[in-house]
Amino acid sequence: MNTTLSIHDLPEQPTAQVAALGIEFLAEMLEQAEAHLNRAKAIKASLDEAIAHRYGEMANQVRAQNSKPTGIVRFDDGPFIVITDLPKKPEWDQEKLAELVGKIQESGEDPADYVEVAYRVPESRYNAWPTSIRKFFESARTLKVGKPTFKLERPAGRGGR
Repeated sequence: MNTTLSIHDLPEQPTAQVAALGIEFLAEMLEQAEAHLNRAKAIKASLDEAIAHRYGEMANQVRAQNSKPTGIVRFDDGPFIVITDLPKKPEWDQEKLAELVGKIQESGEDPADYVEVAYRVPESRYNAWPTSIRKFFESARTLKVGKPTFKLERPAGRGGR
């Protein structure tokens, strides 16, 4: 393992140089990075909880005073401005919406003036379809891929932990 570089040195190193280091070093750095990330997430969650605990009631009061049950509110705390957002997350009953879209169509109006309709095909269903049905839908399907991920694992019996 390369002991001249630490995890803190990696961001400044050229990618090709880091990639050329031994697999043991890469695996160790990946483990350290995961540990740092998990710790940072725990710290952030703890701070978020403390801030919500400290300012939650004040935010509720400001919302009530402004008749603003959701959205962004601001208030002062010493030299700081506390900005808090309570976003809306509406959920719609899909069956009821389909029924209402049908009624809009029956009345002679265009549902697109009121709602967006999106069709989705779960990949598991697509893969289970007969070939003839899949071919029928192929022209409407574009397959995009995400960013590749890699995991380095030490199998038991090979120096694993």
